[in-house]
Amino acid sequence: MGKISTIFSIMSRSISDQFNKTSSNNIEFTISNNRLLFTRIRSASIILLFLYVYFFYADFVLYKGIQEDIYRIHLIAIHVIGFTTSITFLFIHKLFKDKGFPHTKWTTITINLYIFSYVMGGALASINSQQLNGNIYTYIVILIGVASLFPVRPWHFFFILMFTHIFFHIGIYHFHANEKYNLVSEQINTTGTATIAFIICLSLYSYRKRDFQTQQKIKNSEQNLLHLFNVNPYPLILTDFNSGKILLANNKALEFYGVEKEALPALDVKQFYISKEERSLIIEELKTNGQIDNYIVEQSTTDGTKKWVLVNYKLIDYMGQKCMLSGATDITDLKKIETELEMYATTDILTGVINRRKGMEILQDLIEKSTTESVQFVLLFIDINNLKTVNDRYGHPEGDSLVKTVCDIIKSRLTNADIIFRYGGDEFIITFLDKHTNYAEKVWNEIVEILQEENTKKRKPYELSVSHGLYCYDSDQSISLQEIIDHADREMYKEKALIKGWDEGSGPFSQFY
Repeated sequence: MGKISTIFSIMSRSISDQFNKTSSNNIEFTISNNRLLFTRIRSASIILLFLYVYFFYADFVLYKGIQEDIYRIHLIAIHVIGFTTSITFLFIHKLFKDKGFPHTKWTTITINLYIFSYVMGGALASINSQQLNGNIYTYIVILIGVASLFPVRPWHFFFILMFTHIFFHIGIYHFHANEKYNLVSEQINTTGTATIAFIICLSLYSYRKRDFQTQQKIKNSEQNLLHLFNVNPYPLILTDFNSGKILLANNKALEFYGVEKEALPALDVKQFYISKEERSLIIEELKTNGQIDNYIVEQSTTDGTKKWVLVNYKLIDYMGQKCMLSGATDITDLKKIETELEMYATTDILTGVINRRKGMEILQDLIEKSTTESVQFVLLFIDINNLKTVNDRYGHPEGDSLVKTVCDIIKSRLTNADIIFRYGGDEFIITFLDKHTNYAEKVWNEIVEILQEENTKKRKPYELSVSHGLYCYDSDQSISLQEIIDHADREMYKEKALIKGWDEGSGPFSQFY
């Protein structure tokens, strides 16, 4: 019994909540619809005030001297009542507007009374017309007009129609009691028109209510989005897709980019991107795919601090506007670690220059690039003389010092465009891009001169000595990277063989003492 009671209690609360939610939605719709009806009735009242000027002219001038004077008197009375009703409503409209259109029964009563006066005015005008020309056009036009312009609650409109229609039938019966077929014809036409008017009112009211509920759902969805947007622990920014203007930014984003909330409307998200070209690429990809996941980009905060961020982008519709939602994660520290790991993986620890693996990758890329573009470079192969002797006589730490000293001297004569990497223990390769052999020889002679100057200072118990070989490459040649290096290596050994002290008996690949 306890479980059943609990289930019943849950169901009761659920039904109650749903009822309260539905009731709340109905109240909101009623307030919205009443506001619309008040606005339209106000507009109709203003228009009618101008029309009544013409109506009174017709009453007192055009119809003056008409035989059926009672027709004119009734018509004047109808117009006076209509004129008074319009003025009265404009006054009532101002009162309700000042109070913000509260949801009370009086707003609905006022609207229904005015609609009733409209329809009843048409019925009275058509009944009065039976004295002159027998037409019922005024009643028919007003029925269709009211149903089309004023989407009142169908149930209310039904009672308005029923009362006025009965009154209208009684009125025309008074004038057509002896004209059976004219009476039947007018009754059929007006009843059909009243039915159509009710159907129009029902359709428009139902459509407006569905549209209101749809808009409410959209509004609720947007409010939920806004709530999730603000409580998200990561920086989120919503921008206009075309202009880049920032529409929304949560607190994390304001903190991340160093932005004051008051300054947000004047900001453009483009200023956070260091590379404008990269942002253009992001925009183009979003146009194609609508979404980008885990995009790594370097951005800048308002104070100029650079950060690496992992960003997810998505195109969304917000408030009927095409927008770009971006969520960022700060990976600056990870990027630093990645850079350090990359440096360790591609740098020779002893000398600080690029290691063999990375250097060979760069040169191979140049060779592959030369198949589609014009590429020219000079490869300089350098070998440090006497390294084995220094290692044997003074120890490997001194040998390392020799390698580092020679490398530092070589680097001192290179530019940022030149590429140097350690090919082996005592071997280095330099690549001079877009240069000729004479330029490489000039740099080489400068290196040799510095080495000689160091030798004259007698800082080391041995002399600093190097050998070199050159190869000039351009895109027209059909040769592999290894063949280029081998050629420069052979040229280097030719120079080494000429150096005094070379031990010919030890073979072409031995060190000299």
